Amino acid sequence: MSTDLELEHGHDSHGGHDGGHHEPPEVVDGRQRMAIWLFIGGDIIGFSAILFTYLYLRGVNTGGHWMSMMGYQGHSYAYYENAANLPAPTLITVGKLAAGLNWLVTGLTVLSAAFVWAGEKGLRASKNAKNYSVMTALATAVTIVTIYFTIKQMQNIPSIYVAVNDSHTMAYTAYDSSMMVLIGSGMVHLFLLAFLGLGLTIRAARGVINGTKWYQARLVRLFWVWVAISAVIGSAVTTTINTIH
Repeated sequence: MSTDLELEHGHDSHGGHDGGHHEPPEVVDGRQRMAIWLFIGGDIIGFSAILFTYLYLRGVNTGGHWMSMMGYQGHSYAYYENAANLPAPTLITVGKLAAGLNWLVTGLTVLSAAFVWAGEKGLRASKNAKNYSVMTALATAVTIVTIYFTIKQMQNIPSIYVAVNDSHTMAYTAYDSSMMVLIGSGMVHLFLLAFLGLGLTIRAARGVINGTKWYQARLVRLFWVWVAISAVIGSAVTTTINTIH
């Protein structure tokens, strides 16, 4: 009889349409937080590997090629200084990337993270989803500006041309290569932040994220803050440990 009544009201013996698998929001949030921490942990490992490569290449500096162009047949320019009857390549010494532009990108990334964090804090305190939507929109706008300056960073990495017997060859030093990887990684993260920020803005404006449903806002904030921290670490390393021996 009970089974007949349950079927009549659209229920089954498992406790409802979904089999009774509803979970409290706190349980779902705990699982999602574990996932985002694991994701950030993996990102930390990748970022550490990139920084290790940068520091390793700077440390070994084989033949003095960290910021100096290699010359004819792969030797350093110093190899030819006292050599006779060998072609003398035109050496273009590479300078380090402008620290000012580096720290500008970092500062903007930190500013966008501050907007996201302040917006989430206000959302949880005042329950005002509209203000949160404005803050995430500001963070997204700042991130887009940051992407523009990151592209400028990439364009300012020196392209090295060496002239030997009227022929020109383009190549990169270890410094250029490692900076390309660092800046490229940062750009990928910024594009991801812009996507997440746009999503938060739209969802908050539609009421999907509000004073009682703010868990997704915290998940994004955790990742956003980590990207800002990694930007500070990267800038601190590359603007101090980048000179020629």
